[in-house]
Amino acid sequence: MRPRAVLPYGEAAIYLDLGLERARDRAARTHAAAALVRAALPPGALSEVVLGAGTLILAGIAEDARPAVDALLSRLSADLEPRAGEASSPAALRGREHAIHVVYDGPDLAETAAALGATPREVVALHTGREVVVELLGFLPGFAYMGDVAERLVRPRRATPRPSVPAGSVAIAGAFTGIYPMSSPGGWTLLGRAVSAPPLFDADRDPPALFAPGDRVRFIAVAPEDAGPPPPAARPAPREDRAPRALAIVAAPPGATVQDAGRRGMLSKGLPPSGPLDAVTHAAANLAVGNPSGAAAIEIPLGDLTLCAEGRVLVSIDGERPRTLHDGEALRIDATSRAVRYLAVRGGVGVPVRSGARATLLAARLGGLDGRPLRRGDRLPVGDEAEPAGPPADVGPAGAPAEGPTPLLEVDPGPHAARFPAAALDTLLETPWRISRWGDRVGVRLEGGRIPREGPDLALPAPMLRGAVQIATDGTPIVLGPDHPVTGGYPVLAVVRQADQPRLARLRPGDTLRFRLGH
Repeated sequence: MRPRAVLPYGEAAIYLDLGLERARDRAARTHAAAALVRAALPPGALSEVVLGAGTLILAGIAEDARPAVDALLSRLSADLEPRAGEASSPAALRGREHAIHVVYDGPDLAETAAALGATPREVVALHTGREVVVELLGFLPGFAYMGDVAERLVRPRRATPRPSVPAGSVAIAGAFTGIYPMSSPGGWTLLGRAVSAPPLFDADRDPPALFAPGDRVRFIAVAPEDAGPPPPAARPAPREDRAPRALAIVAAPPGATVQDAGRRGMLSKGLPPSGPLDAVTHAAANLAVGNPSGAAAIEIPLGDLTLCAEGRVLVSIDGERPRTLHDGEALRIDATSRAVRYLAVRGGVGVPVRSGARATLLAARLGGLDGRPLRRGDRLPVGDEAEPAGPPADVGPAGAPAEGPTPLLEVDPGPHAARFPAAALDTLLETPWRISRWGDRVGVRLEGGRIPREGPDLALPAPMLRGAVQIATDGTPIVLGPDHPVTGGYPVLAVVRQADQPRLARLRPGDTLRFRLGH
């Protein structure tokens, strides 16, 4: 198996297209390739190997590991070829069987039937008429790509993703079908809703995801009156928050969360990294109070936050000179021209570590305070002051707005140039873009132009990284953030450099920016 393409994916990742689009054993061969890469490289050479359908990314490549990675890539095709006497391909993945009851009343069912020249009943028969197999996990925590659907059901992704798809939605895109584990943006065609599956992702379950590669799934149509009660949602773990010192939330803007440096090495398990939108300002606030740079702090997007100290605490806003709050003292952090601000407290915000970090991942209801945004009445325990790295540092305020009225952010070409017309990258670089109000920690849409596209979106799901500039079918650029989907189907035209991702995060809806190629 010779990789069809070996391409850079931003500054510290490599994208491998294994050329397996039509291989019947694509999933098994992709997993075998990932295992080979993991075994061949020394510990610490990269942060992880992330799978798509017939594609891999080697992410977080250490600078001193480049020679080892280059040597691996030079021999990869030979290592993946079967040797004499061996089977022509890896053994098929084996897994469990699942039966999922579905009420087929999705908003796209009638439109899909009309496009196929069929009735809705016939579309349901096509979807329930064959067993599908889980090829990989991606997109959202617990989301399983299951294929292949009946050939007549192969449909492109929507030209414009929906801002919100309800949890439990059963959908199709390309040759795959899947179930949305939680409410999220999405561009798949919605046929119905699952009514019998347990939570598709539960961080307190082992393993957290209900489905695994190789699992076999059959969908069973049921009438709404026969659906029964909805399955119980995963409950957050009980919290012990009676620490002697705390921050009590008096008022918070929508989307305020607890964020530490984020989860590392979890993309391969279906979890995006999370962590701060603006890592520079987050680190400055922590260092100002003597914390390690990645300690848990409060991220405050697009609004004011007011809190009250319980006990004596030392805090910093955005790396400004720290100040002491005495028991019962209130503090208001006002919104500024920056889109996001940070409040750090000496000792860090003492929420539990979940799946390797304290960072809030809203899509999975994981980390932070019960996996949700902060609100009035919340009490955030403050960690032990013995944990910080050192004395408070006079680092000065960080995260100043990008210079000039139109910041210029550096990008590298993305791995999917072949899926665009020749003028696409030039259009991205020459257009003044405006930050849309449709943005969150998953990604930010840009307005002001359209990137030329060719053909429908039927490509297989590919791994995604923070900073990737995906282009929707309608030509809209979407820059992925720290809670980005692990995989996606819209192609990546460019990747924002890591140093400029904080600058992007500081821009508010309506602000403008431009891109240029990095040097």
